[in-house]
Formats: sequence, structure tokens, C-alpha cells
Amino acid sequence: MIFLMDLPKPVHGMSNVNLAVLNTANALNLKHLTLNTVPSYASRLFNTRLWGGAKILHTFFCFFYFSVLSITNIKGVVYRPINGGYGQMYDLVYITLCRLFLNKIYIHHHSFNYLNKKSLLFTLLNKVMGQRSIHVVLGPRMGERLSTIYGVKPEQIELLSNVAFFKKDKIDVVAAHKELMIGHLANLCVDKGIDVFAGLCRELKARNVLFRAKIAGPFADVGSENVVKELLLELDEVEYLGSVYGDDKEIFFQLLDVFVFPSKYANEAEPLVLYEAAQYGVLNIGTQRGCMQDVIRQLQGLSFPEDKNLVINLADSICESSDTGALNNIARKDRIDEFKLMQSQAQKSLSNLIARIEEGGRNVSKT
Repeated sequence: MIFLMDLPKPVHGMSNVNLAVLNTANALNLKHLTLNTVPSYASRLFNTRLWGGAKILHTFFCFFYFSVLSITNIKGVVYRPINGGYGQMYDLVYITLCRLFLNKIYIHHHSFNYLNKKSLLFTLLNKVMGQRSIHVVLGPRMGERLSTIYGVKPEQIELLSNVAFFKKDKIDVVAAHKELMIGHLANLCVDKGIDVFAGLCRELKARNVLFRAKIAGPFADVGSENVVKELLLELDEVEYLGSVYGDDKEIFFQLLDVFVFPSKYANEAEPLVLYEAAQYGVLNIGTQRGCMQDVIRQLQGLSFPEDKNLVINLADSICESSDTGALNNIARKDRIDEFKLMQSQAQKSLSNLIARIEEGGRNVSKT
């Protein structure tokens, strides 16, 4: 079989998941070929004008090289995580080549871009895939949208949550804090809710709530940077940490009582940060984009619609959670246990999926 995927670098949610899938396949000794469909060797050009040119040149090389690899994979299996927007034009070429070589195709979905409303491009892509293709989705709502909008049959859909890719086995409960500690981590922008988080901090201050707030992540634009700068000047309770990685990122989540992720991003699917917080028993509070409502509910958190009352609802939920003991160590341990259960179930699903891919490759090779 062939893994046809975007791998780090650059590092982002989908590339990290792709790498985790590949590592799982290697651990299970799945025989495969891998083609990295982004120019990781030129990652230093990411977010510059030269990146687009490097990606186009690399893609044409990949089209050619994939065709060569496919000669040894006729009637085999191809795994392809697809893009969310116009990048599906690249996917269309890859999928067309897959069909020419009679491959069975596993498509992994990571975006709601074409699921919020019908996309002509994905409609075409879905027709080219054919009814033998398997669609790997992040949650039930994603599968429902595929069926409702594009007529994908239920038997073509495999559910695999991103929680499958978290590997921590032992997580200790951190002692409760004297002050309420809330946090927000993202590529900081209005789409990810930095303006809502700022409004929440002001609302908590107006209610005389004793709290501390930590903001982490790079700024996506000048406007978002100004939102944070103004908040820092106004409230001593707020601290900006910049980008956090590795141990610093783990410490960030360990110190929180509540992780606030009020995303308004149109293509939001299943943010990994929700699981990064949940593995430490942090209470997740956010919006209901993509699969977020289901994920937050399963993790014993709270989610709200994006309406004019969002900031008030977030503030009310935090105050009520504090008053009812939802932030104490017992509740925190319950959330850790729920995370571990979800993680175990998802990792079994991942292993089963890899096994079915391998079995499918053996079966088609015999025909």
C-alpha cells in the first residue's frame, strides 16, 4: 500500500496526525511505501511568497513519482488525508491516478470546509473516488454531513477520533489552585476566539472573580496582537506566554483549571488542544464548531452556540463550575479517567483500521 500524505514540516494539526498514523503503521509492521506530498525540505519558506512556488513544483514531482510507485501497487491500497479547500484540486489528480491504477482508496477527513455547505469540488472528488472508497471521519457529525450532503453510504464511513494519537500512559492530578486559572492557546486570531477570551477576562473582572489568565500561541495578525496588548494593559490578571512547545506546553495545561476555546473558525473539525487539556483533567469550555460539541461533552466539558450571549454564557459556566466543585481534584480525576477511556477506545479503532487496510491490500493483491 501507499501512504500519500503531508508530513511535518511545516508542523500543524493534520501533519502531526499523519505522522502518528504512519508511526502506528510502522509499529504494526504494515508493509507500505510513503510519499510526503509537501516540500518539508523547504519548510523554512513556509508563510513566505516562495512557499507556494516550492509546493507547486514539489506537487508535480509527486504526481510523477506517485505514478511510478503505483506501477508496483496496481489494485493495491492508498491512504490519503485530503485538503479542506482549493487544495482538493491536488487531491483530485491523486485520486484520479488511484482509480487509473485500480486502487482501493482510504480518505481521511480533517476539515469541515466542504461539510458546512455543499462543495462542487468535493462533489466531483467524491464521484471520482467511487463507492469502494472508505471515508475516515473524526466524529459522528462529520459522518452524518458526508452522508446527508454527498450521499456517502454508512458502510463507507470509519470513525477515528484524534484522541487516538495521544500516547501518555500515566497522568498525575495536579493540586487545585488558590486562584481560578483559565487559559487559551491557539494561533491567536479572531477566528479562534481571542476576542471572545478577552471579553471573558473583562467579564470575570467585572464580577470580582479572583482569577488568573494565561494566553499562549503565536499571533496570526496585527489585529489579534493588539487585542492581547490592550488586555494586558487593562488587566494585571492576564499573562501572555508567547508560543509554547514541549515541556512548556505541558506545564501550561497542567496549571489550568479551565481551558477556553471559543473557536469561530469556519473549517474547525476536532481541535487537538481539547485533548491536550483534557489529558490533565482540565475543564474544557468552548463553542460548538465542527465536532467540538460532541468532543467537549464526552470530555465532561461545556459548549455554547456562537451568539450575542457567548461571553456571558462562558463566564456563567466558569463561575458555576467553581461553585459546584467541578474544578476540584475529584472532578479533575474523573475527567482524566474519561480521557483515558476515550483514548483506549480510539487507539483500538486505529489498530483495527490499520489491520483492515492491510487485509484489504492482501485481498486485492490476490485478485
